[in-house]
Amino acid sequence: MIPQSHGQQEQLVGQRIRVGNFSGTIRFVGEVANTDGEWIGVEWDDPQRGKHSGTVNGIEYFQTRQANSGSLIRSEKIPPTKTLAEAIHDKYIITEDTLRLDAEMLKEVQKQLHASLFEVVGMEKIGGKQSQLAHLVDVSVAHSPVNAAGSLSMFKSLRSLDVSASLLWNWTIVGDVMAQIPTLEELNLSNNRLVSPSDDEIFSLVTKFHSLKKLVLKKCALGSWPELVRLARMWPLLESLSLEDNEIGVVTEEGYELALTKLRSLDLQNNQICDRESIYALGALPALEELSLNANGIGRIVFPDCPHTEKVDLFAKLETLYLRENPIEDQCGLFNELDKLPSLKHLTIDPDAAVSYEETVSRVVGSIAGLKMFNRATIPEKLRRDSECDMWKMYAVQWSLVRNDAQLLKAFFKAHRMYPRIMERLGSPEQFLPDTRRVSNMLNLHLLNERTGEMRHKKVPKRINLQTLENLIVKLFGTPEDRDTAGPLHLQLLDRKRDVRIPLDNNGRSLDFYSVEDQDTIVF
Repeated sequence: MIPQSHGQQEQLVGQRIRVGNFSGTIRFVGEVANTDGEWIGVEWDDPQRGKHSGTVNGIEYFQTRQANSGSLIRSEKIPPTKTLAEAIHDKYIITEDTLRLDAEMLKEVQKQLHASLFEVVGMEKIGGKQSQLAHLVDVSVAHSPVNAAGSLSMFKSLRSLDVSASLLWNWTIVGDVMAQIPTLEELNLSNNRLVSPSDDEIFSLVTKFHSLKKLVLKKCALGSWPELVRLARMWPLLESLSLEDNEIGVVTEEGYELALTKLRSLDLQNNQICDRESIYALGALPALEELSLNANGIGRIVFPDCPHTEKVDLFAKLETLYLRENPIEDQCGLFNELDKLPSLKHLTIDPDAAVSYEETVSRVVGSIAGLKMFNRATIPEKLRRDSECDMWKMYAVQWSLVRNDAQLLKAFFKAHRMYPRIMERLGSPEQFLPDTRRVSNMLNLHLLNERTGEMRHKKVPKRINLQTLENLIVKLFGTPEDRDTAGPLHLQLLDRKRDVRIPLDNNGRSLDFYSVEDQDTIVF
């Protein structure tokens, strides 16, 4: 039963509870009009568990962030809580009664199966091993009803602690845990709702978090980046921070001089960080090496302009970037922008559905100069050379259209930073430009009567056969007087290159069969 004194009622407000599968925060403790006894006003994490927003019969007892996420319950409905020390003891220490029961169950299974499939280990052996709390390194009591630290001095080697989805409700309790376990470096507080501390409280807690290097705050309803930066002043040596699914939308640089100065890895997936200014603000984190922006609704990323030989002054140390599950509008444009980052080596992104995966790989490898891995696969040097060659060919026509206009060429190099770099290695791509010359199906021939020396010039189809050509010659030059005795015309092609005559002796063949070219001479 929760006590009813006024002072204790005030202390309960803000605490976390769990009833069945639903967790919530106490927002009110006291009497309700026209009822008897004490009520607990709860704001539930899942609004479907609620009945109202803290107002009953026109009287407001508390307020909720989400509409209809509140309800009033009796204190008897609230299960008991545990200290962290109790939760670890219950999970990691096996009592004699438990061991005896387990041994009896195993023997019964052996008997039923008529086989000795299980080894029943002595109680002293198991109990001795599991009771060595001082040697525990990684501990998880996730989903336990923990709302206080308890005595933790026996944990001499604990390095990693998972208290996600517990009932921890303020940073003072968390600070107490950290202070009692000076070896603790990694802490998971996901799915908890912690009351925001005052600036004075933050200042007093700083010394308790000096060992903390990795912090996970997934689904903690933080909502505000400035509030996160304010909290981060408590974690001066923090290197890795996970803020997945916290409804963060806008990021600003304010407060960086006092927080996050050593942060190397930042997970922001499943938020709404997609505007240019917010991405620029993330780029100002001085030590950031790894960033996840998966599922943030990012359509495009545009960095400040800079020559293709230079890099931007953002994300100075960023080597690894995750951009999966974002509605990227133009992947080629994105890859061109990412080429501006000075240290990017690893990129993970969904392939473009409009092209093959191989083409996506070719585009990204050919566009980003220093990339070493794409979608967790190492990029061999041969793939880089082949990809650059593909890009060289792909944009050859666009380059040719602007190469003689300085302004247009500058714009082209801005949109394709890799191109001048590739041209330096591979040269001009003119060989890949299409032949714009018009191919004619007609030939201009010189027809020479060898007996009279008379010559005529005539345009004829390439596929005209020799019989038709003979008829044309007779028309042009007239019928010879001794035609009846002279027999058929004898046509010969003058080969200018070899200075020989090639007989054209098959009347059914066409000129192109004999490779007759424009401006050739045919003698008869």
